[in-house]
Amino acid sequence: MSLSSMAEDSALRLRGTPGASPQTAAATAAAVTAEQMAKGAPPDDAKIAGELAARTNAGTSVTGSVLTQLVKYVPTETISIYLAVQAALGTVSAPPGARECDANYTSRWVWLALLGVATVLLTLGLAYRSQKQVAPAARFKVPLVEPAAATAAYLVWTLSLPTTPLKDYCSYDATAWGPVILLAGTTLIATTAYVFGKTVTWEKVLMDAERQPK
Repeated sequence: MSLSSMAEDSALRLRGTPGASPQTAAATAAAVTAEQMAKGAPPDDAKIAGELAARTNAGTSVTGSVLTQLVKYVPTETISIYLAVQAALGTVSAPPGARECDANYTSRWVWLALLGVATVLLTLGLAYRSQKQVAPAARFKVPLVEPAAATAAYLVWTLSLPTTPLKDYCSYDATAWGPVILLAGTTLIATTAYVFGKTVTWEKVLMDAERQPK
């Protein structure tokens, strides 16, 4: 999900926009969606797979707001920039005869940290703009959930990549632990946001013009 869309959600949530509370916990959907993402499926495809699994196994309709928690906090802008720069920097090479963990990963750690800070600042800046669009005269309410969740999701996704700077640690196996970090981290973020009710749900409201007979 883009940071601008996340900012709009936070503006609606903090400004008290009414919505219907989700009633069903999508445990099956969360597990299947996170599993699909760990296998490399695009977020939208993973979400659809989770929804279908929940409906098939539970025989019920799962509210969209629960499912979207698995991907809504992933900051697509900063992750895209991170991937582009990682590709430009190339593969980290160890000195001849040395182990992979003996290579210099300093630039990767610095870049990871800089984009983490950028994620927080972008989320706050876009939240300010979105809140002013919803309520121009109201005082800005600093969102805490969205910046924290977006940064956590950014770290989860970047650290789970095959090019992760965690290879700096000789005991770390990227192939084995990358999917674990992605699955556990994404599910934890989604579950925490859902449990504490930090979601925006939508309900259709008929306008006066629609209620009048034609």
